[in-house]
Amino acid sequence: MGQWIVVTFIVAVVAFLLYSVYQYGSFRQYYPAGLTIAGVEVGGLTEEQAAELISNRYLDADIIIYHGENSVAVNPSRAEFQLDLETMLNQADYQRVQQDFWAGFWGFLWNRPIEVAPIELRATHNPTALRNVLQTIASGFDTPAQPAQPVPTSLSFQYGDPGIETDIDASLPDVEAALYRPTGREAHLHLGSVNPARPDINILARLLVNHLQDQGFDGVASIFILDLQSGEEVRIEAGAAMSGIDLVKLPIAVEAFRTLESSPSISQTQYLNETLTSMEGDGAIRLLDLVAGQDDPFLGADIVTESLWRLGLRNTFIATPYDMQNRPGLSTYETPANSLEVKLTSPDPGMQTTAEDMGTLLAMIYYCAQQNGGALRAAYPDQITQVECQELQTIMESNKIGSLIEEGVPPDVPVAHRHGWVGDTHGDAGIIFSPGGDYVLVMMFYKPEWLPWEVSSPLMAQISQATYNYFNFADPYLGGSRAN
Repeated sequence: MGQWIVVTFIVAVVAFLLYSVYQYGSFRQYYPAGLTIAGVEVGGLTEEQAAELISNRYLDADIIIYHGENSVAVNPSRAEFQLDLETMLNQADYQRVQQDFWAGFWGFLWNRPIEVAPIELRATHNPTALRNVLQTIASGFDTPAQPAQPVPTSLSFQYGDPGIETDIDASLPDVEAALYRPTGREAHLHLGSVNPARPDINILARLLVNHLQDQGFDGVASIFILDLQSGEEVRIEAGAAMSGIDLVKLPIAVEAFRTLESSPSISQTQYLNETLTSMEGDGAIRLLDLVAGQDDPFLGADIVTESLWRLGLRNTFIATPYDMQNRPGLSTYETPANSLEVKLTSPDPGMQTTAEDMGTLLAMIYYCAQQNGGALRAAYPDQITQVECQELQTIMESNKIGSLIEEGVPPDVPVAHRHGWVGDTHGDAGIIFSPGGDYVLVMMFYKPEWLPWEVSSPLMAQISQATYNYFNFADPYLGGSRAN
């Protein structure tokens, strides 16, 4: 009886082993347990089944790209994504056929599959095509910044709405990673905020014209504004011929620096300071003598005028220097501005300029001082230096009057300017170094016979404030006292 039991057991074991060998033999036609291809579990699948599963995961499944709260499903074909299935399946087949039969059978029998190496993903895509996909998404969901707009009945600008802009380069790695994953195929675009832009400079021009009309100014307001970064301009009667007043002391100082072959002496420095800050004419006369090389301010005035014309400033001249009588034979010059058929003003025949000419000269000084370039350096490369232009700006910054341009900007904003006035003409011309950008502002007001200070001064301060607020619309100046 005991022998039969033993024999029966042995027969059962042999039958079980034979059946298991048969099962394992059938199982060997499938990929081994635990094998992954491109991160996809393919153990127990045939080659055809594995190929279909991998294709479904990578080629048929969309990737989801998020633009903020918006999402877009993108098929990998749009990025020309392709799988190298043949190579991956050949590597997987090698894993299957190279496995030792009896070692594999033993693992199969004890449900302990022999360890297999994963097959890495082999795929390619077209970077240009993928970039085009992202650009298409960005064009559909990005929003441009809305520029600032003038606030009605004020001299300020309302801050516009910021925009949204996709950073394509920063977004590509996350999108590519999603493309090469079998699951979790989501990516988020990198979005940046775009600050509102300044409004078109023509809006500033209309604001100033409307303000002058609203204030009832019945004279001639000649205004020139230059954005020193972009080169954009505002011209409101900027070519009108105006009395030179103290504004044309600026080209006298420029010519004096051009004449000097070394640093100015103590007395010359005093003359430069008087010329660029004082209402007196003695300093300017002394500099004209310096330019002439002798005690002849008329000759100095001729040299200054010739230099201005060489720079293209044809509407500015000095025929009669400050506090002097007309010389015989020459009382004035004819210029494009004062030769117009319709004359808006009656400028001083002995000394004239325009807001545009003064603004252009200030820009030349600025570019010389800041960049060691510009028309001034180009015209006189060996006769005027960047350091001299910087010194000109420094002296003009020391000109503190607490009104006109200065009154329209915050107290801590540097203003390099030259002001002046006579009975019928008031003016101020300067470079303003503002946080939102540097700019030139020239204002020259004229009214026949008499221009009241209480009319011109607040108007110029308001125009200065509106211009400052245009360049600094995100942090406008609302007015306040300015230390003298």
